[in-house]
Order: sequence, then C-alpha cells, then structure tokens
Amino acid sequence: QEEELKQINVELKERNEAIENARQALTLKAKELEMTSRYKSEFLANMSHELRTPLNSVLILAKLLADNNTQNLNTKQIEYANIIYKSGNDLLQLINDILDLSKIESGKIDLVIEDVPIQSLVTDIQQLFSVVASEKNIHLQIEQQQDIPAEIHTDKQRLFQVIKNLLSNAFKFTPGGGKITVDFRSVPGRTAEMAIRVIDTGIGIAPDKQKLIFEAFQQADGSTSRKYGGTCLGLSISSELIRLLGCSI
Repeated sequence: QEEELKQINVELKERNEAIENARQALTLKAKELEMTSRYKSEFLANMSHELRTPLNSVLILAKLLADNNTQNLNTKQIEYANIIYKSGNDLLQLINDILDLSKIESGKIDLVIEDVPIQSLVTDIQQLFSVVASEKNIHLQIEQQQDIPAEIHTDKQRLFQVIKNLLSNAFKFTPGGGKITVDFRSVPGRTAEMAIRVIDTGIGIAPDKQKLIFEAFQQADGSTSRKYGGTCLGLSISSELIRLLGCSI
C-alpha cells in the first residue's frame, strides 16, 4: 500500500506539473493575443486619424468646386466634383466606423452618463431627419406613450448614435411613399425600463438573417450591399454600444 501511495503521489505530481505548464502556456498565449489585439486597435485608431486629415482637405476642395462660386465650371465638371465629394463622405463614414469599432474592441470608449430628456431625443431626430424624409417622400412619425419617463439615465451621444444608425438604415431601405415610425414606449411588467423602436415599411429582413446583420461587414445578402451601399459596420457598432450602456437591441 505504501508503494502504491508513493506511485500515486508521483503520478499526481507529474499531472500537477503538466497542468501548471499548460496553464502557463495558456497565460502566455492570452497575453500574446491581448498584445496583438491592442496593436491592431492602436494601428486602426492611428491610421484612421492619419487618413481623415488629408480626406477632410479633399472634401473641402471638392465642395468648393461643386459650389462653383466663380461660375467657371461646366455642368459635367460640377457633376464630377459632386461625385468626389459624395465618395469622400462615404470613405469618411467608413473610417469613422472602423475607428469606433477599434475603440470598442480596445475598451477605450468613454461613457458620459447623465439625465437625458426624452424630448431632446425627439427634437434631435426631427432636426436631423425631417429634411431627408421630405426629400425621399417618406412619412416620418414619432410616437411617445404617455406613461414613459420624462428622462432616462444614459449616455446621450452614444444612444443617439444607435438611433441615428437605425434610422439611417430605415431611410436607406424604405422606398419613396413609405413610412418610418420612431416609437418611445414602456416595457410591460418593467416599470423602470423603456423601449425605443424604429419601424419602417422597407424591404425587411428574413428571420434567418436577423442575427447575421449584427456581425461586422455583414448584410442580409450580397446584392443588398451592391444596390444600397454602406459599410456594414453600423449595426455591429450599435450592438456593442448598447451592450456597454447595459441595454439590449
């Protein structure tokens, strides 16, 4: 029995050493992955900043050309300048989205939590999207249930970034003559909570694709991206921001 116990102790010691070696290897690998992720995020943040500086100059000059204040450009040249300006803005949006994503991944998103009046969100939505609604001939309606709180405790900038993204998608995928509704309502059975819904009469999303679209660079199908454009990052960023705010989407 003593010999058997000695043998068992030897085996246990060997197993413990093996487990410890494996644990150290995993810790080292985790540190390497963390460092790689940090380098990637820092590279994306720095590169995004470096790209935005010259791009802003391109946008300013393209806008000046498109305005044609000196009246020395023909119609075709003005059209070219407008294309440069629009493409530059699309590129700037992509850079901003990548920068947001890299900040979220590296945990460098700072939240400013404060009391936010619901009416201020309603006003911001109306100011930002009423012109777009008019241009696209889409009816924009904002509804507020009577029993919702007058204000909520959150980061207004980040919450509005999510609402803005959902509304931008709604306007992108809703044809003229359609309707978009922003609905502020209470949650049944949860008196301290409120839901914000964006409802549109657009092309819709197939049930089996509704989780996929919250992944980076994913849309419901490839033809959607070709037809409507976009960075395919907005919903992924919105999902992460909402999670940081302690909510769900």
